[in-house]
Amino acid sequence: MEDSETAARETAATALGHDVPLGLAATGDHAIVALSSAGDPPGVRVAWVAPQDGAIIARMACPPGVPSRARPVIACVADLEAPGHTPDRLLVARVAPGTAAIQTLLSEPERPEPVSVGPGGLVVQRLASDATVMAVDALNSVGEPIGRLIRGGIAILATNGQGVSGRLGAGHGMAAGIGDGRWVESADEAAFEAGFAFREPGWVPRGMTPSRYRVEPDVSYPSAPPGLLRTWTGEGDGRVLVRQVVAPLASPPAPGRLSEIIDVNGVPGVLGGRWMGTLVWETTEIAFGVQVQRMPWPGEVAQRVARSLAQDTAF
Repeated sequence: MEDSETAARETAATALGHDVPLGLAATGDHAIVALSSAGDPPGVRVAWVAPQDGAIIARMACPPGVPSRARPVIACVADLEAPGHTPDRLLVARVAPGTAAIQTLLSEPERPEPVSVGPGGLVVQRLASDATVMAVDALNSVGEPIGRLIRGGIAILATNGQGVSGRLGAGHGMAAGIGDGRWVESADEAAFEAGFAFREPGWVPRGMTPSRYRVEPDVSYPSAPPGLLRTWTGEGDGRVLVRQVVAPLASPPAPGRLSEIIDVNGVPGVLGGRWMGTLVWETTEIAFGVQVQRMPWPGEVAQRVARSLAQDTAF
C-alpha cells in the first residue's frame, strides 16, 4: 500500500508541479487523489489525477482555517462529479498538533475506521458517494476524542472539472447579532462558564446602558469553550455589541470587497466598511467582535470601542 501511495504522490506531483505530501492511490475506477496545503492561513488543496497518463481531472481549494487546541479540526467534504469519471466523495481535513487521527461520523449507523493524520496535519478519507457526514471527531494518540466539528461547520463542495459549487461551513460570526445561549448575572459567573474574564471596553458612547453577560456555545465546535457577549443600548435603540471567544478563530476574519484592514492596538482588524459597524480582530489569547447598530458613524464608533478594550478600565 505504501509503495502504491508513494507512486501515486509522485505521479500527482509531476502533473501538478508542486509537492504532494498526502494522497490516495487509484483504486478500481477511482482516480489518484492528491492533497497539499497553501496560503496564509492555509487551506487544503485537493486534486484528482488520472493514473494512466497523469492528466489532471479536477482540482479544488477548500476554505482556509486554523485548527487549534480548542477547535482541533478543519474539514471539508469534497466531491468529484466530472463527466466521464467515477463520482468520488472525500473527507479532507487539517488538524491541530496533538491530534493523531480523525473519526468521521455519518448519518448511517456504520462508522468508517479512524484515519491517521498524515504530513502537515493533513487527512483524507474516501467515503461512499452517498455518505452524509454529520461530524468529525479529532482523536488523540490513544483514540480518545479531543474535539468535535459538527456538520454546520463542515464545508461541502463539488467540482465538475470546470468549476466548484457548494457551501462553506459556518463562519466565525464574531460581529453577528445575539445568538443561542443564556444570560448570566455577573462577570464572575461569565468567567467561570467560559474560562476567561470578559474584557470590558474603556469607552462606549455616553448614556448607554450595559446588559447582563451572555454565554454562547460555539456553533461548530460543541466541545470548545463558549464565547461571551455583552451589549450597550442607548438613545434611538442604538446598540454596541461586544463578543469575545478563545483564539484563534477556526475561520479567521478575511477582508471583503467593501471592508478594510485597520490597526487595533498593534494587530490587524477587519472593518466591514466605514458605514458598516462591524470589526473583528484577534490577539494571541482572545478573538473580539464589535457590532454597532442604529448609530451615526458606526465604523468610527466600532474602532473607538475596539481600541478601548486594551485598557484595564472597567465600564
